[in-house]
Amino acid sequence: MRMQRTRSARTAWAAVVALWLAVLAGCVSVPTAGRLDKVEGRQQGCQNCVNVEVGAPAPGDDPKGIVEGYLRATSNYQPNYSVAKKFLTKMAAEKWSPEDGAQIFDGAPTADGDRVILDGWLIGVLDGNRSYNAKDTPLHIDFGLVKEDGQWRISTPPRGLMVAAYSFSRFYQPYSLYFIGNGNSLVPDPIYLPILRSQANIASVLVKALLHGPSPWLKPASTTAIPGTAVLSGDAVTIDNGIATVPLNDPVMDLNDQQRLLMAAQVIYTLQEAVGVKGVLFTVNQQPLRVPFGDETTFVVSADSVPHELDPIPFVAGDQLYAVHKGVLRRLTANSAAPDFQSVDNDLGQGRYPTDSVAVAAANTDLAVVTNDRTVLRRSPTSAGHSVTLLDDADHATELLRPQFSRYGELWAVGRVGGRQRMWMFTASKKMDVVAPSIFDKGRITAFKVAPDGARMALIREVDGDTQLGLARINRRGNVTVDGWQPLDLIQKSKLQLRRLQDLSWVDATDLLVLGAASKTASLQPFRISQDASRIISEGESSNWDPVELTVLLGSQAAIVVGRNRQTYRDEGNQWAPYVEDVSTIAYPG
Repeated sequence: MRMQRTRSARTAWAAVVALWLAVLAGCVSVPTAGRLDKVEGRQQGCQNCVNVEVGAPAPGDDPKGIVEGYLRATSNYQPNYSVAKKFLTKMAAEKWSPEDGAQIFDGAPTADGDRVILDGWLIGVLDGNRSYNAKDTPLHIDFGLVKEDGQWRISTPPRGLMVAAYSFSRFYQPYSLYFIGNGNSLVPDPIYLPILRSQANIASVLVKALLHGPSPWLKPASTTAIPGTAVLSGDAVTIDNGIATVPLNDPVMDLNDQQRLLMAAQVIYTLQEAVGVKGVLFTVNQQPLRVPFGDETTFVVSADSVPHELDPIPFVAGDQLYAVHKGVLRRLTANSAAPDFQSVDNDLGQGRYPTDSVAVAAANTDLAVVTNDRTVLRRSPTSAGHSVTLLDDADHATELLRPQFSRYGELWAVGRVGGRQRMWMFTASKKMDVVAPSIFDKGRITAFKVAPDGARMALIREVDGDTQLGLARINRRGNVTVDGWQPLDLIQKSKLQLRRLQDLSWVDATDLLVLGAASKTASLQPFRISQDASRIISEGESSNWDPVELTVLLGSQAAIVVGRNRQTYRDEGNQWAPYVEDVSTIAYPG
């Protein structure tokens, strides 16, 4: 947990966020070379996973041995991948670049005379940004073996690295770069890198990637405070006693105070999560760069000075649960050993509206409910007061889904009008129709959840009887739009396969908890899924349940599911234990 910030620092930072304007961004290229410096501080958990010995080709190696050696060399990290290049012809080695991404595969090469073929399965791809994209397609590669100077060599290597699935799962690590969403909170942009022993080397690679801006998918919904022409001077970040020194070039001198503060936040979050830094010192031409709220003597910007307003996980006020118990909206405290339902002191808690679903603002200040057989949307303070009707019979809305609050207090709703689904966003003063043609034109949304950062949305979509999980971007520039549908492949041969999806919630900044099943008839259970579907992990199940809805408390990651029989179950780490009965819908704040 972070130390408590001073009131003046929080206030000043909040003003900085409010004044921020977007600046330049670019594309990412992750280097494969650089110093491996020994530093003190938190160590990587996998100290023996790096620099796996890979041998160069031996004189007289046959074609299959050359390909097997090449695949070993590209599956395991080496600076510049110089050993891998020795398996290639001179011309191929000049053209081949390990920076062109990676293909993660399952399979082994076979030889037919002088011809060597890899017939396998493509599991995933790291693009040039090192962003992971799950794949599930056959793979057929002919390596084009020829003799050069009397030795067999590969003349047509695949583009970029070929990484065996086993090596990827053991020797690669996910990291998050942090950019600025158009709602002015930090947004994670996950990438994968080989596990490196040196913290300084990890930090150097991550800062270089950060300097080049967000990935193409995230870019329309985010920006960066770092100038597009900024580079890492000397090619290396150093770390001493938890303080990262980041040497940059002259363009950062032109940043105003607000931009310098946001640049510091981006770098601190990226490096704090990856290598546990406690602060950052920026230098230009070996001179310290002044950043507001940095130490006046050392110029170090402490991680504790970054405001909660920028955190990708918003502050959630308490662990109060709101549930429809025996048809009436009630409040209960989740951490109580014997939870007791309490009345909600507004007209939503008087039982006059038949409530279908409920949502609670992260600040625990507002409630939203869908009532009257999913045709009416109402909003009310959690304290005493009267509700306001946002959608009713006059709007001709039907099939309203469970609404969602964003971190900014916006209320999002999805329903059907005139035979077509629509999306709305409500602020304190107005109702906005959200433009989202790519979301609705090819299927029917059955559940959605705004990401903690407010810049993205996860959705379950039904298409031709099948369900899909996907992400979309939220763009608040001008008219509010939701676009960039990015499906997540949940039927990969190498992972748990989910063919039926029911509900979802964000667990943290990058992971989802999803109710899913392997078939249309199998029982639903919770699965933790990374936002790029590189990890799908079963979160267990309880006997005699048929879960239909879930809620997660951000921060603590406490989770509760609601069964079709109105029995709820709470995640207690190693099991889902029965919680409260006679509940039809339930929600944590956030």
